[in-house]
Amino acid sequence: MKPTPERLRLESYPNRVEVPARFSDVDMFRHLNNVAIGQFYEEIRFNLIGRMRERLGKGAAGRVMVANVDTAYLREGRYPGLVTVATGIAQRGRRSFVIGQGLFQDGVCFSAADTTCVYVDATGPAELPEAFDPILEELKFVDGR
Repeated sequence: MKPTPERLRLESYPNRVEVPARFSDVDMFRHLNNVAIGQFYEEIRFNLIGRMRERLGKGAAGRVMVANVDTAYLREGRYPGLVTVATGIAQRGRRSFVIGQGLFQDGVCFSAADTTCVYVDATGPAELPEAFDPILEELKFVDGR
C-alpha cells in the first residue's frame, strides 16, 4: 500500500492511543521490528472489533473476520519512546469495512496499514449489522473519508 498524504497526518485520525515501545519490540539496532509493528496495530484493532461485537449481544451468531492486512513500512520506529497508534475507518462496504491505521512517533508516521474486515454469519459473508453504524461513523477519518 502507498498511504495517501492524509494518512501521514496524525490529525486525520479520529482515534489515537499512545503505547510505550518495549525492549522486547526491538531488533539489535534498537529499531522496532516488523512483528512488534504488527502487534501495535493488532492490539487496537482487537479492541475495536471487540466493541463492535458487544453491540451485537450475546446471542448473535455473526462475527468479524480479518480478510487482509496491508502494511507499509515508511521509516524506522525507535526505542525507547511512545508509539501513537492512530485509527480510522478508511472504507465501508455492505459486508466489509477497512480499518486504516498509522503508527507515529513525535508526530511523524513511520508505518501505515489497512485491514479489511468482513462480517460473516453461518452462511458466509453477510450484511454489516446496523448496530455497527455508530462505531463506524464515530471512526470516520477527520478529513471526511
